[in-house]
Amino acid sequence: MILLVEDNDNDASLMLRVLNKQSPSTTIRVARDGAEALDMLESQDTEPPQLILLDLHLPGISGLQVLQKLRENELTRHVPVVMISGSHSDADVGRSYDLGANSFLSKTGKPEQFEETVRQVIPYWLHLNHPYVQQGTAHR
Repeated sequence: MILLVEDNDNDASLMLRVLNKQSPSTTIRVARDGAEALDMLESQDTEPPQLILLDLHLPGISGLQVLQKLRENELTRHVPVVMISGSHSDADVGRSYDLGANSFLSKTGKPEQFEETVRQVIPYWLHLNHPYVQQGTAHR
């Protein structure tokens, strides 16, 4: 399962299109803000997601706050988190890595460029990366 946390409908639709094309058998859950994402993860009856795509700037609870909570939780602290943002700020990038992000993608001005970025990154995290699997959980 992939958790996509994105409040922008256009960006969410674009990422869903790429995800569904590249990994049609993978379940994708979408949260529109940080609180919804945390609620989904807390109510999760099954294994944690194999990947979380997390927008930096979310209404209410920010992406950085969500990331911090993910890393504090024993069940999600090793789940790969890819931060996604329109920000090019070194402070945002640095803070994301300081809090435990595995990757940081910048949304570009053109949707085609952002789509290509997502298209290149997803195979790595879903198929090439060897995740740490905590005892008692299973991925894939």
